[in-house]
Amino acid sequence: MTRRDALVAAAGLGSAVLLSPTAASSAVRPIPFGSAAQIETFRADPRYRQALATYCDVIVPMNDLKWEAIRHDRALFDFAGADELVGFARSQGKALRGHALLWGEALPPWAREMSTRAEAERELVDHIETVVDRYKGQIETWDVVNEVIKFDPLPGEPMRDTIWQRLLGPAHVEIAFRTAARIDPKARLVLNDFNFEEPGPGTAARRKIALDLCRNLKDKGIPVHGIGMQAHLYADKPLDIDGLQNFMVELGKLDLDVEITELDVIDWKLPADIATRDRAAASLVGTFLDTIVSVRRPRAIVTWGLSDRYSWVHETFPRKDKARARPLPLDADFKPKPMMAVLDRYRRSQS
Repeated sequence: MTRRDALVAAAGLGSAVLLSPTAASSAVRPIPFGSAAQIETFRADPRYRQALATYCDVIVPMNDLKWEAIRHDRALFDFAGADELVGFARSQGKALRGHALLWGEALPPWAREMSTRAEAERELVDHIETVVDRYKGQIETWDVVNEVIKFDPLPGEPMRDTIWQRLLGPAHVEIAFRTAARIDPKARLVLNDFNFEEPGPGTAARRKIALDLCRNLKDKGIPVHGIGMQAHLYADKPLDIDGLQNFMVELGKLDLDVEITELDVIDWKLPADIATRDRAAASLVGTFLDTIVSVRRPRAIVTWGLSDRYSWVHETFPRKDKARARPLPLDADFKPKPMMAVLDRYRRSQS
């Protein structure tokens, strides 16, 4: 099951009323805001480039650091797209997050055909060494391992079935973090995954597995600095407020930061009225962020795209009424929506 399949499956589990946001504390220090950036859109749309420069403190190459983009040929690394986005971010004084050094999806065909443990470990280590070394001193934070937790964990079966898990077992997580830390000891290293925010035993199990993975790394002396919460939020579903707050407490016990890494709102089951959907999205994002910040301040808040004109949500969660989804802080004309006002509360608050 891919992330998109898993999210679609999750969306069918039920619905609930929206929660209202509480006011963000004015005492909270500013939290950097950023967006994942698509290279094709970046090249084609000057309004998109200007929006990244105007609104973002952090930029994340959305797809151009994934294996599929830079390893389409086993013998060669193609950094054209990533270099372009990194160069733009640095020219604009923006921080950078790297996504992602290891994922079971977005792999070139040759990687899916690996057949031995030795081959998988050699390719994984070589890949991380090459990528992290290229951007050493430029990319401050890496999603080292992405979506490694099984969507519906079973007792004794916490890990997603990927080529890495099949050939290397759970050790692939350790190999990835250990290699990244060795190449760039100053980089912040993050375990990134989704669905930590909904009620239910499956989500609670996912939170526990993420904590256990990080605890295991720390126990072995392998650096891990935080957990990335993707936060693809469903506008028709509730948040597990107590579960999220307890999760933040447990992160603190392990001295782990939290980062919001792929925030957007899936509004496919809301009324078509634009104002209604925008208020609901802003309310949900406000409640989610207030819940997190009430216990632990995120290192960054990053949305998975910046403008409603460009989003994966349109294709993956099409509305039955054919209205366009409104998942992001800027509308299709790059005008700020109520969600942007919520995000600005955190960007502009002062200690």
